[in-house]
Amino acid sequence: MHRVLLVDRLAEDLLLVRLDRPERLNALSRPLIEQVTSTIERAATAADVRGVVLAGTGRSFCAGVDLHEFATASTETATELIRALARLCRTVRRLPKPVACAIHGHCLGGALELAACCDVRVCAPDAQLGMPEVWLGIPSVIDAVMLQHIVGVGRARELLLTGDAISGQTAHAWGLANRLAPADECVAAAAELIQRATRHAPGILAEQKRLHQQWLELPYERAVETSIASLVTAFGDGTPQRLAAERLQRRNAT
Repeated sequence: MHRVLLVDRLAEDLLLVRLDRPERLNALSRPLIEQVTSTIERAATAADVRGVVLAGTGRSFCAGVDLHEFATASTETATELIRALARLCRTVRRLPKPVACAIHGHCLGGALELAACCDVRVCAPDAQLGMPEVWLGIPSVIDAVMLQHIVGVGRARELLLTGDAISGQTAHAWGLANRLAPADECVAAAAELIQRATRHAPGILAEQKRLHQQWLELPYERAVETSIASLVTAFGDGTPQRLAAERLQRRNAT
């Protein structure tokens, strides 16, 4: 399979996954989708990987699904493509390790769905983020559902119904981007943000991610009730007690 992905280390325990089709603005082809998915799946069980940063080579993060895929699609191939993209988004959402997305240039359609499934996003101020599917006569589907959780129903509908792109600056104002950084510093800023999470124990990060995903999926009262067991279970190995005692000791020493 032709290589359309670059995988490197940003730090000893941080994986950098770069979409690498710069001649097509890193547009999502089936091979690219499948390679990113398999890379993220391997990261899930890699003991030496604590977090992942997604980025793109060249002028953009990703221009969305490659139009060549749509121009030659049948209902069968369209189904295969969208299910492959849904699997990738699900893999990122459910990865038991933090994932950041570094966005410069374009982040459109399926690329924005993928970015929305990451835990945090860093944007260049002049990046262009949008859901242009309506321009192609198709609805935005699968993980476009995440947008309303991040920016609210009204702003999500604006993106979905107009097909217009917003700038990275606007994305930050809307809460879609956690941080702004110059295009050539987005990866470093994303790495710094992820490393603020990886200071903590892997097990508790995995459980917090699992709980947060559950909160998105369950009715409010059930989400509250089912989360209680996670806190209680954490006391079973003595870690919270030890960490609380250490904090008290440091406080008393000052």
